[in-house]
Amino acid sequence: MPTSMNMVKGMPYIDNLDEVCDSCVFSKHHKASFAKEIKWKANKALELVHTNMCSPIKPMTTRHNKFFLTFIDDYSKKTYVYFLKRKSEVLNCFKDFKAIIEKQNDYNIKTMRYDRGG
Repeated sequence: MPTSMNMVKGMPYIDNLDEVCDSCVFSKHHKASFAKEIKWKANKALELVHTNMCSPIKPMTTRHNKFFLTFIDDYSKKTYVYFLKRKSEVLNCFKDFKAIIEKQNDYNIKTMRYDRGG
């Protein structure tokens, strides 16, 4: 091993520079970026409702809730937050939200979009 190439102590010398490890290959793959803009926006309430679930939150709330579920109306930006003890409560929570919000607005939710959190 040439001493001029020994720049980092403890780093093994690589004889074959043309050889590439799997990690290097995967890290250099093209990654599609997220869309910078949503293709369309709602023109009236409940036309598009975004939803997301955060889990599990630590520490849990004083009422022992570990999760929360959000619903955001794209048009009005009104945000509804529900705290849940178990993931299995999501469907019933959505049914309750849907019944209440559609009754308040006199029309139905047209589109739901699950937004994955970052």
